[in-house]
Amino acid sequence: MNHIGNELQNIAETIKAITGVDVTIVDNNLKRIAGTGVLKDKIGGYVPKNSAFEKSLISGRQYLIIDPSTDELCVDCHGKDTCKEKLELCIPIRIDNKIIGILGMCIFDEKTKLDFMSKQEDFKNFESRLSSLISTRINEEKLGVIVEYRSSELMTLINSLNEGIIILNNNKAILSINKYIKDRLNISNVNPYANISDILPLKIVKNLAERSFNGEIGPITIEKNKFLINASPIIVKGKKQGVVLVFSDFDKMQESVLNASKISGIVTFDDIIGESEAIKYVKSQAIQIAEKDISVLLLGESGTGKEVFARAIHFSSRRKNDVFMPINCGAIPENLIESELFGYEKGSFTGANVTGKMGKFELAKDGTIFLDEIGDLPLHMQVKLLRVLEEKEFMRVGGYTNIKINPRIISATHKNLHNMVLEKRFREDLFYRLNVVPIVIPPLRERGYDIIILAKYFLNKYNNIYNKDIKGFTLNCEQALLNYSFPGNIRELKNLIEYAVNFESKDYIDTETINKKWNNASIGNVDLTLSEMTKTYEKKIIKDYLNRYGNDLNGKKTIAEKLGISIATLYRKIDEN
Repeated sequence: MNHIGNELQNIAETIKAITGVDVTIVDNNLKRIAGTGVLKDKIGGYVPKNSAFEKSLISGRQYLIIDPSTDELCVDCHGKDTCKEKLELCIPIRIDNKIIGILGMCIFDEKTKLDFMSKQEDFKNFESRLSSLISTRINEEKLGVIVEYRSSELMTLINSLNEGIIILNNNKAILSINKYIKDRLNISNVNPYANISDILPLKIVKNLAERSFNGEIGPITIEKNKFLINASPIIVKGKKQGVVLVFSDFDKMQESVLNASKISGIVTFDDIIGESEAIKYVKSQAIQIAEKDISVLLLGESGTGKEVFARAIHFSSRRKNDVFMPINCGAIPENLIESELFGYEKGSFTGANVTGKMGKFELAKDGTIFLDEIGDLPLHMQVKLLRVLEEKEFMRVGGYTNIKINPRIISATHKNLHNMVLEKRFREDLFYRLNVVPIVIPPLRERGYDIIILAKYFLNKYNNIYNKDIKGFTLNCEQALLNYSFPGNIRELKNLIEYAVNFESKDYIDTETINKKWNNASIGNVDLTLSEMTKTYEKKIIKDYLNRYGNDLNGKKTIAEKLGISIATLYRKIDEN
């Protein structure tokens, strides 16, 4: 296949322009003959040993790997540690029943993956037929015809896609238009070499021209259809020979994000486990306001289940059929948070996607946005967030068109926002905008026998996962669980039970097993001196109190009072630890 490398590269570039997905083609020695995007730099090199490409080459089977980081097929791949792929599709290329190479589609971001998953059968059919076409042309030594994108074979493939495709030459004359977009725009016939402005509104053509027909615009409405339009140049032998316009159904894209959020788990209030009065009261509060389109602020220590409550509120609201979008404000780098929330246009900053990107607010414009760790949001972003919430519109980074949204906002924090407002670390106006209905989720140590109820729930869960048959807990173990303060709350209990299920050798989990976990976590070294043990225990006590009363000034004053030390001594001990 090496002698037709240029032709294969042209095929790969054309597929990329049409589908938006990176393509690579390898020969029967696993050498890369063609590639697009980040894979282009790897042409001439070899795909990793034991990769899905090699296994497809050996077995002759087609493989769709939805998550390469966890798929069994990738466990022994030599490139696993550096692999950044989110999805991979490998299809054998055959001649006379002999496999001569592999055609692969590789996806590196979640948005493209979601789009692929929503129409994977179209893509798999497209790739399989194109693989067959490549095989035929190699056998006939006529591969050059494939890069002639007006060929009947390529148009057959284009018509199989559930997206609109219009192919233009450098003069913006229409060379090809597929059945999908004809049907959606009610176009029966297109005159040969008609101009794109003959079928698209002039405003949209002007918008594309301002981007030099390279990048994404939208969502825009044409004939009551809402589209995102992506323009990609067709490069043949280093020269631009035209443009591919891809029309994606915006509503279906929204739906694919919604389906992905549902895959991660529909949560109802019945899924919130516990019989204590503390948790029953909080559940009754959340149930009462779930159907009301009102902002909610969930307060509580880390690990108490704030996101579970947020999901339950969403799936009990009128927005339950729209997107639930969780956003951890503390996990996004400060220099990227605006583009993650509100998206960006192409070329907005170094490293940006060449076609631009939709932000999380745009994807969940009519759903529920869960702003977790809202107390970690930088001040400059607090200003922008407040403006978006009040005006219900925003502009992408580098954009100039306002995008209308109307999401419900649920926020959460383990911090004392009121004190942060007094200390000028959180905007007062944003605090009152978010804090319409505050709900305080109790820590696990205040929920009494719920600890045992939850422990048994996690025991059953991990018995199933690890194929164990542990029947329960000894009475001593239950008492130890009830006496422990659980500074990490439900998250810590879950982690503890998973550990115990793996290491318990008897029918019932005993204190000996859970003590090993606790001792390892708190001491970590049995050879410590008395002074070191004392300091380790002191560190644990201070950490537990900080989790319980907060890391702000008022919390530290309370801790110092309870420990019988001065606030200065407490600060010194925190610094030492």
